[in-house]
Amino acid sequence: MSSTGIKGMSLYRNILRAHARYLPHEMKQLGDAYVKAEFRLHTKAKPEQLEGFFAEWNKYLIHVERIGREKQLVDAALIDSAPQQHGSNSNQTIKRKKGFGRDVSADVAFNDEQKEQLQKLREEAINSAKK
Repeated sequence: MSSTGIKGMSLYRNILRAHARYLPHEMKQLGDAYVKAEFRLHTKAKPEQLEGFFAEWNKYLIHVERIGREKQLVDAALIDSAPQQHGSNSNQTIKRKKGFGRDVSADVAFNDEQKEQLQKLREEAINSAKK
């Protein structure tokens, strides 16, 4: 099998795995059928066409994995859900119940070292959510 064929099969399998891991059953069935049809249609495509085809499907794979991981973190109550607009007031958001990361009541006092550690932890959490 050519390197393009190996690359295509690997991408195909990774997409199906991402569907199995992150999509609800109905969406998985629809997504799997669509992916199978698209990859079958491109079995005889020219190598220069396949590069663009693989690039777009790789973007899709990255998107599914990123959204799936974020949803898992929200469901596990490790991070807040994304802000949602509510009514006409754009500053108002709806938040999910949180586990870790609960707001600290105003009557709790932290020393400077604790404040610095909390700030570092916050920055790390934000950076890891972006990855």
